[in-house]
Amino acid sequence: MDYIDTIVNDLDALAVEEIMKFPVVTLDDYNNTLNVALELGKKLNANSDIIKLGARFMEIKLGQAISEKKKNEYVNMSLGFAMNFLTGYPLSEDFKKKVFACIMEQNDKKFSCIEAEICANALCYNFLIPKKILKIYYNKLRGYNFDEIFLFTNEIIDEKWEKLTLDVCRKNLEENYNKIKEFLDLAKKDPINLIQELI
Repeated sequence: MDYIDTIVNDLDALAVEEIMKFPVVTLDDYNNTLNVALELGKKLNANSDIIKLGARFMEIKLGQAISEKKKNEYVNMSLGFAMNFLTGYPLSEDFKKKVFACIMEQNDKKFSCIEAEICANALCYNFLIPKKILKIYYNKLRGYNFDEIFLFTNEIIDEKWEKLTLDVCRKNLEENYNKIKEFLDLAKKDPINLIQELI
């Protein structure tokens, strides 16, 4: 087994514990972000070992941060977790620096390495795929009223679209984004509005 795969197995075990304890990021989200990042890495000739770790660490403390009402601190919490976790493995400083960049730069639009840009873009896929949006409604938004759900959905879709910096991602997701926005625009209208538009 490759040495990085040994680290990944150890990390996955801890990630599953976090997901079970704080089920904000689902196992599905965790795996989807990773798989998209790895596919993008292949297309862009990036270092897959950095991506394997960076994508896993990005939101590893998001659930805990939200449960402690510290959502704005989840990036720093995830970074601290990663730094502590990787001290047990003999990795080069340059390698670790790039893994840490994947965590720290996930909300940026300028990146210190291609792997960080790939991980940041991969994270956006969880919110720009119709299936994932339905899961957001089902898993996370029950109990909210329609106006709150509508506002949240609009805001997060626009936010994730604006965060895409890779041309391949924008081309891949543009049709989804436009169709989702069109659907949300229709969702604002009641039957009377629709009839009046036809007259």
